[in-house]
This record gives sequence, C-alpha cells and structure tokens, in this order.
Amino acid sequence: MNKRLVLILAIAMMLASAVGCSNNDAGPATSASNSPSDSTPPSGAVSPSNSAPTSDTASPSPSPSPSPSPAPSSSNNGPVSATVSLADSSDYYIGTMVGAQVKAAFESAGAQVDVLDAATQISTQVQQIQNAVAKGTNIIYVFPVGDAEAYLDPLVAARQAGVKVIVSNYDPGEGAYDVYVGSEEFYMGAMQAAMVSKWIDDNLPGATQVKALILEAHSNETMAHRCLGMRLISEKFLRLCDIKNMNFVKLPGNPVTYIDANGQEQSVDEPTGGLIFDDYGHAILNPFYDPRVTLIENSNRVSTGVTATEAQAALESAVTNGNSDIQVIMACGDVGISMSDKVLEMCNAHTLANSPDKMAVFCSDATDNNVAAIKSSADSNTSVLRGVIAAGDLIATVCDYAKRMAQGESVQDYVMEPLSYEMADANGDINTVYYTDIHQLSPDISEFFGE
Repeated sequence: MNKRLVLILAIAMMLASAVGCSNNDAGPATSASNSPSDSTPPSGAVSPSNSAPTSDTASPSPSPSPSPSPAPSSSNNGPVSATVSLADSSDYYIGTMVGAQVKAAFESAGAQVDVLDAATQISTQVQQIQNAVAKGTNIIYVFPVGDAEAYLDPLVAARQAGVKVIVSNYDPGEGAYDVYVGSEEFYMGAMQAAMVSKWIDDNLPGATQVKALILEAHSNETMAHRCLGMRLISEKFLRLCDIKNMNFVKLPGNPVTYIDANGQEQSVDEPTGGLIFDDYGHAILNPFYDPRVTLIENSNRVSTGVTATEAQAALESAVTNGNSDIQVIMACGDVGISMSDKVLEMCNAHTLANSPDKMAVFCSDATDNNVAAIKSSADSNTSVLRGVIAAGDLIATVCDYAKRMAQGESVQDYVMEPLSYEMADANGDINTVYYTDIHQLSPDISEFFGE
C-alpha cells in the first residue's frame, strides 16, 4: 500500500515539473493593463495620454474655443518674421497709437518685426508688401493708405505664398486677409452728426440756423462712407448714396409721400428719385437730420478733412467767402486740435463773428491728446474741440490678434468694432455714447449703397 502511494506521488511530481518547463519556454507572462501597445481600450474609452481627465458634470461653455492652428514658421526655423505696413507713420494715430502698439504686440509673441512706412503713397505700400513677402515674412499687418481695392491682388498673392495677413480700417475685399478689424464708417459719420445736434441743443438754445463747415476726405471708399454719414445731418429723408460724387442721389421721380412725426401722411417736397422706402412705399424720415444746420462746403473734398494745414486754410477761405458766422466744424479725420487752435486764433483776431464759447470742432479718433482737449473745452478759452467719434477697441483688438496669430492661435476672421462718440459735460467729465444708445437707421447698410 505504501509502495503504491509513493509511486502515485512520484508520477504527480513528474507531471507538475513538465508543465512548469512548458510555461518557462513560452517566456514571462505580460499583463494587458501594463502594455498599451498590445491593448485596445473598450469602445467609448478615452486615452489618458491624449485627453484631459473627465468628470460626471461638464463645465458650461458659451462657445467652443477656437482650435489652434500651426504658428507661422520661419524658413530657417528661427523666430517668426512679422511686418507692420503703415499708411503714414508720421500720423500720430497711425504711427504711434496703432503702429507702435502692433509692433510691440508682435514682439511680445517673440517675433522679429520690420516696420514699413508708405508715406501716404498707395503704390509705395503695395511695393513694400510685395518686397516683404519676397523676403520671407511670415505674417503682415496692413493699415492701408486708401483705395482698399488696390490691395486685393497683392494681399491675395501674399496669402497664397503662405503669409498670414491682418488688415484694419479699410476692407480690401474677400480673400485678401486672414483677419479684418474695422467699423462701419457710414454709421460712424452719423455719430458725428448726432454729436453736433446735441452740442447745439446744449449750447445754442433757440438757434434756428447754425453754419457748419464740413471737412472731408475721399481718398478711399471707406472714408467716403464716413463723410456721407456726416452729411446725414442736412438730409430730411434717407437716400441712396453716390460714392463717386460723395453725395446722396436726388433725381426726378414720381410723387411720393411720407409719414410725419404726428402720424400724418405728407407729400415729399423734394426730388424723389433716390429715396429709400419703407415696407409701405413711404419715404423714410432721417433720424439724424437737423434743420438748424446749414453745411458750408469746401472745394477740396479729397484730403482737407485729414490734413491740418488744408483744414485751416479751408476755414480761412470760408470766412473770406462771407461765412464768418460759422459756428461748427465737422472734420472726418484727426485734425481737431489743429482746428481748435485755428478757431481760437481767429476768434481772438475777431475774424470769426462768434466768441469761443459759441464755437465747436468735431473730429475722429479718441487719442489721449484729443480726449484731454475735449476735457479742457469746459473752459472754452483753451479748447473748442467738443467731441470725437471712435471705433470701440479697434487698436486693442488688432494688437491682441497680432500676438495670438504670431503664436499660431486661431482668431475670428472679421470683426466690426462698436461705435461711439465722446463729449465732455460742463465739469469736463467725459461721457461716452454708443451707437446703440441713439437713433437707429432702419434700413440695412447695404440699402444705402445699393448692394
């Protein structure tokens, strides 16, 4: 019995030894949980190496963040090369407020920056853009001189060459940029009309006729939009815009009626060709019209509104032609301080009929100097610059986008900044009024320009 038990135990030990040898020959066993190359996660699982940890409750998000795009890459794998192309670097707004800050934004992203000055010449700027692309710039910001369409082909070519393009202020057209930042200039001009009317309300009570010298610039279609918006102050009805002649269309037409402020139907007593109609076929009253204002024209409508010496000469010419009683100056560009100085000079010389407290200058751009002058206009002996029109945070947006694009981030491709005007109260405190806070033009902007 004992011999049989020993024999059974011996056979069992021999079989166990054979199985062990077989496993050792196959190599060591490997756990699936420790071998990502050999394991396949179950359907719906998230790989921790590619995704952030998740929780049962998702964080709310109003909109998805834009996915980053590859950063503009230098051909020699060095720093990104950026170009700042300016219409006129000697202009304070363009050169200092915009150009210098965009340059700093690129540099903060680690880019090497070249600044180019077109000195107000479109052909020069176009050539500079083409040269920058040929030299291998990776990203370019353009503040055009004017005539935005002249930039379409060279900027399209730049993008086809792989250059990222940012443009502000003047829209060169579809396909010319990765990012455009601007504002609707027609409404911007309307904001200046609103400022003039408010100033008259507050400072010339009882006035029935106020002469306003309008200083315009027609170097490009965008600026023409602004000037036409300013001209709304003298138009009773809303009309189609004539860009070429920078005026409103007034042609013979069929009899037309409108609904007055009392809800009564009245006949239009001026040429009806060019009128914009409401859904019922009535002419539309212009909410920016001020019957107290008479516009005084200047023969130079190309650059007077943006050139200080020409603007001052225009005032002298208007006075020589019998308009010494001008009380308001409306300028489309940043010539407000120069015109304020000229007005004070002419008031002191008694060339202008009215005293400084009955005079007002309005212009564009909320620069630090302009805002300071507006504040001091509460003391009319030191400034008669009463207000400026402004386009939101255009500079801040351009700078932010320049930095982010240089870092390879995706940004919104078309941004229209909110419009406002800034005026001072009797204490010299600045009040900002947004376009959404005042009269609204009922037709879409495209209706004014027949688009």
